[in-house]
Amino acid sequence: MAERGRTYTTEGVVLRRRNFGEANSIFTVFSLHEGKFDAVARGVRKAKIRMRGHLEPLTRSTMHLARGRSLDVFTQVETIAAHGRLRDNLDALTAAVYCCELVDRFTVDRAEQRPVYELLLDLLAALDAGEPPQVVRYFELHLLAITGYEIRLDPCAVCGGRLDAVDTLLSGPAGGLVCPNCRGPSTSGRIVSVRAIKALRYARGASIADFAALRVDDQLAHEMELATADVIRTVLDREPNSRRYLALGP
Repeated sequence: MAERGRTYTTEGVVLRRRNFGEANSIFTVFSLHEGKFDAVARGVRKAKIRMRGHLEPLTRSTMHLARGRSLDVFTQVETIAAHGRLRDNLDALTAAVYCCELVDRFTVDRAEQRPVYELLLDLLAALDAGEPPQVVRYFELHLLAITGYEIRLDPCAVCGGRLDAVDTLLSGPAGGLVCPNCRGPSTSGRIVSVRAIKALRYARGASIADFAALRVDDQLAHEMELATADVIRTVLDREPNSRRYLALGP
């Protein structure tokens, strides 16, 4: 096997940061070519370090790094998209942080996953353009599908039978909608309306722009949010940390 070069360049989005030592920070990056990785920016918390503004969470940048024994080291970073308008909107910012956490939790280190990367770019661009919160549902559905956890919205996730156009149980443990014949006393989940089912099905085949243009009232938006939250909680076996900051009711 050929030895990897000591330096490399990749495009990536900063998912999160944590302080390390007196002036250093470690950044978790999801990149186009390298997948997810951690790298350290030395002295980045000093006021005059130029790299500082190019490594903010949610920023898409071109990154030059040197390979290290335990952590790679940033040597130069140039911003491609800072998503400044997104940062000025608290709801959009919270949604973006949540989606970045999902990428972090649904991916493994150093595995290139271009479809996930492109999905994340589409989500950040949509939020930065002021698109409605329903684009997060689009992101969740497609992230689940790409990573092998696609929600089965037709046919029945248990028996494979046809689903009637009625309010139906969406079960996280079953991985999708469950027909009345397959529901048991121990089948957990949430009943979702025909409207919500149609909207979620539409999201599977639509572009993020087309789904953003769909007219979604507050009740439908809330119902879809609760439904996808149940499935994600089941897959991760925990609640995402940033979920607590979203406007999610009972």
